[in-house]
Amino acid sequence: MRPLAPALVLAVLALFTLEAPVSAQLKAAAGKVDISPTRAAFIAGYASNRKSTGQHDPLWARCLVLQNGDQTVALVSCDLLGIIRPYAERVRAMVRSVPAERVLIGATHTHSGPDTYGQWGPDRMTSGVDREWMEGLLKKIAALVDETASRLEPAKVRFGRQAEVANCSYNARVQEILDTELLAMQVANPQGKTIATLINFACHPEVLNNRTMTSDFPHWLRLRVEERLGGVAIYMNGALGGMVTALIQNEEKYPKGEAWPEAERIGNTLADATLAALEGASWEESPNFTFQQRLFRVPLENAGFKLLIAAKILPGELVDGSDILTEVSRFTLGPAEFITLPGEVLPNIGLYLKTKMRSPYKFQLGLTGDALGYILTAEDFILKLYAYESSVSVGPKMGPLMTENLLALIESGK
Repeated sequence: MRPLAPALVLAVLALFTLEAPVSAQLKAAAGKVDISPTRAAFIAGYASNRKSTGQHDPLWARCLVLQNGDQTVALVSCDLLGIIRPYAERVRAMVRSVPAERVLIGATHTHSGPDTYGQWGPDRMTSGVDREWMEGLLKKIAALVDETASRLEPAKVRFGRQAEVANCSYNARVQEILDTELLAMQVANPQGKTIATLINFACHPEVLNNRTMTSDFPHWLRLRVEERLGGVAIYMNGALGGMVTALIQNEEKYPKGEAWPEAERIGNTLADATLAALEGASWEESPNFTFQQRLFRVPLENAGFKLLIAAKILPGELVDGSDILTEVSRFTLGPAEFITLPGEVLPNIGLYLKTKMRSPYKFQLGLTGDALGYILTAEDFILKLYAYESSVSVGPKMGPLMTENLLALIESGK
């Protein structure tokens, strides 16, 4: 009997990731850990050789663990540009409390955090990753998940959405293609004490472009939400690619890269939208829970990425032969649906996927599970308009394959 081809094996495995809906008493816990470098580090984003000279606010890994019957998922959001799947897999191997595939690690995509890829060192062919810090980071995230899971308690959940949040983001490529919807989930104990608030909104945290470490606008967003609701506030980005970025008002008023009041304004605006979205929402204590995941292979066609892997700037584990192995996940919790996006997905793809998602509250967790650069449609990939995004992408097949696998999860799910 001939062995199954790898792609078929993955497809067969994917069929077994659909779980029957579970409805039981929800349990939850949240926590956070400071992941800031303790010494000067190369900052990821914008340009190479940008070494930090100070720190404005702590960089965090923030975790929410949800359990419903025998179903458990851990969501982790880190104040980093991104965490590629090989690093996430190392974290998963250390976690003991949550099934490995259900540890979903994302990044806020701040452009004022340490280099986690290697591409922003002193020059193009010298890695900017502080290896000692990176090893500590992975251990901290794994310990955070296990410590958080050890404190699970009965919980209830409610959801909210604001359809249009103005004056926070804009699309620098095509003004009309913009998703300004904010999604929010509040988790509390039966007495009403907040455990966590999850906020999902698509926007590059790149108000600031200097040599100061900061989580950018998510700092003020989380601060205000925690002041008003308590618990741990967690920001997870959305389909922010090509190029959904922060709307800086009166930018000429500030020194280049120093629009701190605008980072605060955007953060507070999103916080107020979160509070408004949740106001009056009804609570659920035993929401149905389902989880699905698919692994898939994508041909690595980016010559620049191949060069960086050969030079050991990007880790060799990123590729398996000529392909990259990546993943997408989907889970539902009551009236809410969550999908993971393994990179910077262009907003037209995100908006299209929302038309296919089935639940009233449609969370799209960007740069979660993987962080593979920009993800475009095949048609957008060849446009001069997206020349930069295409140059920082795995290749033209990434967008179609990701969309195909997410649609398969949505269509087979409940």
